[in-house]
Amino acid sequence: MEGGNILKDERVLAMYDVRGKQEYIYRSRKIQEIIGASCIIRDVFEDYLYPAARQVRNKEKDMGDKEAVYRYGPKTAEAFSTEAFEQRMQEGCYIGEVVYDGGGNFLILYRDRETCIRVNRLFTKSLMEHTGTLKVLCTILEHPDFMRYQEDNRRLYEQHRRNEATESVIHPVNNLPVVQVDPRTSRPLSVKRITAGAGGDGRKKMSLECAAKYDKYREEERRGEAAEEKILDRIVEKRGEESLLAVIYIDGNNMGAQVQKCLEGKESYEECVTELRRFSGEIQKNYVDDRMEAINAMLDGKYKDERDEDGKSRPGKKRRTIVAAGDEMAIICNARDALDVVKAYFRDFPEKCSSCVGIAVFHSHAPYADAYRLAEECCESGKAWMKKKGLNHACLLDFHYCQGGIGISLEGIRKKELPEKECSRPWMMLSHSKDREEGFCYSLELAEEMAALLRRLGRSNVKSLLSAALNSPADLEMELERINAHRTEPEDFTLGGKLDEERKRKLIYDIVLVYDLWFREEEV
Repeated sequence: MEGGNILKDERVLAMYDVRGKQEYIYRSRKIQEIIGASCIIRDVFEDYLYPAARQVRNKEKDMGDKEAVYRYGPKTAEAFSTEAFEQRMQEGCYIGEVVYDGGGNFLILYRDRETCIRVNRLFTKSLMEHTGTLKVLCTILEHPDFMRYQEDNRRLYEQHRRNEATESVIHPVNNLPVVQVDPRTSRPLSVKRITAGAGGDGRKKMSLECAAKYDKYREEERRGEAAEEKILDRIVEKRGEESLLAVIYIDGNNMGAQVQKCLEGKESYEECVTELRRFSGEIQKNYVDDRMEAINAMLDGKYKDERDEDGKSRPGKKRRTIVAAGDEMAIICNARDALDVVKAYFRDFPEKCSSCVGIAVFHSHAPYADAYRLAEECCESGKAWMKKKGLNHACLLDFHYCQGGIGISLEGIRKKELPEKECSRPWMMLSHSKDREEGFCYSLELAEEMAALLRRLGRSNVKSLLSAALNSPADLEMELERINAHRTEPEDFTLGGKLDEERKRKLIYDIVLVYDLWFREEEV
C-alpha cells in the first residue's frame, strides 16, 4: 500500500462460523451455564472480534475505543455502497466493514489479507484465554468482485466446506496428571467462582470454560436481560401440582431457500448485500421480537389475577428464555402453558414465514439438557415430515412426555414405547398455502375437535382410553363401545368420517397422553 490507498485486489471477504455450538452450550446440565454459553455465542464477535480489530487498527492509528469495523444498524438495514466502503478504508478509521450478520452468517469485508490475519490471530487468542474451548472457523475469499456477489458467495461456501472437512478437532490441553480436572471436559479446574451450595468460602473450583459461562450469565442478570424466573420449581402453577415443566424449541424452516429467493435477479454487492440486510432485520422481527411480545402478552393476561403465598401479585412472564435469536427460540415454561405459548407464537404469524416446534414435557428435577435435546428432536421430526410430504410453508408441532428413557434418542424411545407407528404427531399448526393437503391428516385443529368430544365423556373414561389405544384397535373399539353404551346419545369418534379406525386410534392416544395438561381445563 502506498499513500494509504487500498488496491482493489487486496480486499478479502471473510466468513466466520462458530463451531460446535450445541456441544459448547449443552456440555453442562446447569441452566445458568447453558444460558451463559448461549449468550457468549450470541456476543462472541461483539466481545472478542471487534476489540481485536481495534487493537490492530490502534497500532497503526491510535483512535482509542472508536470502532475499527464499520457496522450497519440492524433495524435500519443500511444499504451497502462500494464507494462508501472505499472511502472508509482510505480514511484510516476503519479496517473492515460488516457485510452481513444474520441467519447464522457473519461476513466482514477487510481492507487487505494481512489485516484480516492479524485480527484473527488476536481474536483466536482472546477466545482461548476467555472462553476455554469455543472455536470459530474463518474462511477467507481473496479478490472479491463487487459486481458478482452471488458468484463470490458460492466460491466462499465451497472453500468453507473444504475448511470444515480439514479443521482440527483437537482441543488445547494444558493440564498435568496431578491437576484437578473437570470430568466433563478434562479441562483443569483453574479458577474459583461463588456459586450456590459451594462449601468453605462459598467459592467453587471450576474450569475456565465454566467460569466464562457463569460470568456471562451474571453479566446478563445485571443488565436485566436474565431477570426472569430463575428457580424452575417456581414456574409450577400451583402448590400441590406435579412439578411438570416444558421446554419449547422453535426453529424456522427453509431459511436457505428464503435467502436465495430474496436474492433472485440480483447480482452486485450493492444489490445483494442491501437485500440481505433487509431480510435479516425481518427475520429477527418476525421470528423473535413480535413472537416474544405475543407470548408475554398471553402470559401476562393468564396470570394477571394470580397471587403467591404472601398475597403478592405473581409475575406474568412465568417462563425462562434460553435462546431467542435469528429464527430460533427456546423457552422453559409451565407444562400447562406450553400449548398456549405455541398458539401465541403463531398468532398473526406472517404468511411468508414457517417454523416447526418441538415440546418436551419433563419434571423440574430432571436433567434440563436431556429435555432440551428431546424438544429439539421433536422439532426435527416436524422438519423431516415436511421434507417427506414435500411441504414448504407448513408449521408443524411435535411433542414428547418425558416419563423415562433419559439419554435415549426420541426415535429410540418411540420404538420402545409404541408399537409400529402409533403416533399421530407431528400436528399441523398453521399453513397459509396448499401445504394443507389431504395427505397430511393430523392438525391441532383436528386434535382440539377430538378433545372437545372427549371432554364430554368425563375424565375417568378419557384416561381409560390410553392403554386401550396403545394395546390394539380392537381394545380401543371395545372401550369406545362401552362408553357409548352408557350414553343416551352415542358419540361419533370418527368426527363425521374424518378419521378411519387407525387414524382415530393414533390421535386419541396422543391427546389422552397430554389431556390433563392441555385439554382438560374446559371439561364440562
